Parts: sequence; structure tokens; C-alpha cells
Amino acid sequence: MKSDENKELPKIYEKKSERWEVVCSLSDGQFQQVSFVNSICTSKGGTHVDYIANQIVSAIMIKLKAKNKKLVVKPHQIKANLWIFVNSLIENPAFDSQTKENLNTKASSFGSTYTLSEKFMKEVLGSGVVNLILQVAQAKEDAMMAKNLGPGKKKSKLLGIPKLEDANMAGTRNAHECTIILTEGDSAKSLALAGIEIVGRDKFGVFPLRGKFLNVREASNKQITDNPEI
Repeated sequence: MKSDENKELPKIYEKKSERWEVVCSLSDGQFQQVSFVNSICTSKGGTHVDYIANQIVSAIMIKLKAKNKKLVVKPHQIKANLWIFVNSLIENPAFDSQTKENLNTKASSFGSTYTLSEKFMKEVLGSGVVNLILQVAQAKEDAMMAKNLGPGKKKSKLLGIPKLEDANMAGTRNAHECTIILTEGDSAKSLALAGIEIVGRDKFGVFPLRGKFLNVREASNKQITDNPEI
């Protein structure tokens, strides 16, 4: 099994009992699996694959939070980077169709339990998957922030922003001449508006903040893009 760059992908193998055999490797952004139940190929996977995958995802999630607490990564994003092989023996397996492509037996009815070893998990975490997921998640957050806050979002008028009193020339070719006055609250906004009435509304706007402004230096991309004032 090789990647697009013809580099050999890691194959982390474990078989602690006759009932369970597992291999884990890296995928290309979409979860992949090959699985068997009692020598029957379950091409669509099922609960036995989830049983193994969830253990791996949980371990990776803990590692990700330790490396970057601010980055938001969801379980399905982790799973998308995994390729898993599962060969299992299940007592009285139940499937969702006669073709037996997907196992739907509950884990509590497998007839056995299986916990991936610490050695197996250590090899998974050292395979490069953690850094891969961090890079993909960071790239997505950067792209989202660029989409929401980038220069392509400039408009002649900003609508739907509560309490914003925009300059008349804001967003036009003369926007570089404009100034927006940020105030701590509504009371200060009223004072600023009183002054603007004297100099005119063409080049001056006012926007009241809700108390202390978000410190973006310590904030994640998600906190920045979700902040109404920013």
C-alpha cells in the first residue's frame, strides 16, 4: 500500500486473540476500510469496524488536544484520515441485508471484547497521522477565516450588523479616507455620533463594542470568525 508520492504507508498490525485481527494505516482524506466477519467480507463495514475505529479516534483526539488546545477537530475529521482492516469472529452476527455487506450487531453482543494495546496506539500516534490531521484542520480554519474576513468580502455597504453606523463613503473607492470610531458601549457611541454630526457622516462611522474586545493574539481562528464585532 503506497501513497501518491510512492512512499510506503505505515501498516500497524495487531492480533492479540483468535477473534480479532487489526491493521491501521493512513488514508487520503476519506475513511477506508476492509473488513471480515466470520470470513464474510463486509464491504460496507459495520459495528465491528466502528468498534475498532472509535478506539483509535479517541486516542488521537487526546493527543490532538495535548498538542493544540485551541484547534477544533471533530471525530469524523480524524476518521477521514484512517485506513482500517478488521478481521473478526462474531457470535451470531446480524446484517442489515441478505448480501451481508454491513454488520449491525451491537458491540455488547459480539461474544468478546477487544482493547487495542498501548503499543499499537503508540505506533498509530507516531505514524504521522496526528500532524497530518493538525495540518488539514488548520488549513480549513485558515481558509474559512480568509473567506469570511478577507478583502474579497468588501462591500459598499455592510448590512445586518446591529448598531453599526457606517460612513457614507465606506467600502467605496474613497474608503481609504474613512475612519471608524470604536466605542466601549452605547453611551460612548451617542457621544461619538454627536461629534460626527458636526463634521459630517461621509468619512466617519461608529461601532460600539460590548465591553472588552477579544484579544485575537491568544484566540483561535474559530473564535475570531465567530466573533460578531470582528
